[in-house]
Amino acid sequence: EQWLKPLVAAGVDIFHASTRRFWEPEFEGSDLNLAGWVKKLTGMPTMSVGSVGLTEDFISGTMASKQEQVEQSGIDELVGRMTNNEFDLIAVGRALLQDPEWLIKVKEGRTTEVEPFARKSLKALY
Repeated sequence: EQWLKPLVAAGVDIFHASTRRFWEPEFEGSDLNLAGWVKKLTGMPTMSVGSVGLTEDFISGTMASKQEQVEQSGIDELVGRMTNNEFDLIAVGRALLQDPEWLIKVKEGRTTEVEPFARKSLKALY
């Protein structure tokens, strides 16, 4: 709170709180992630991010892993957290790098068509 309040006073109107796994609590004893705590402490809109649609974070699932693909996960917990107003927006990174139609497929319930994230997609340009 000591470093957030001065940012709000300076005119910050939204916080993008990036973590490795959006579903992990920031502090023991609370289910809120970093974006949830920032919103609770400041009352400002927040954006969360971190391994959306995937089971592994960037470092352990992409850089440190010997596996070429990262296992996918559903978005039920994400939807629940957004429904509970823990944060206002979500950023999606690797899932969109692999499959630029990820959002459309998820929105339409075509999750079986989503391409699993593979390390090689970091080298692709669309």
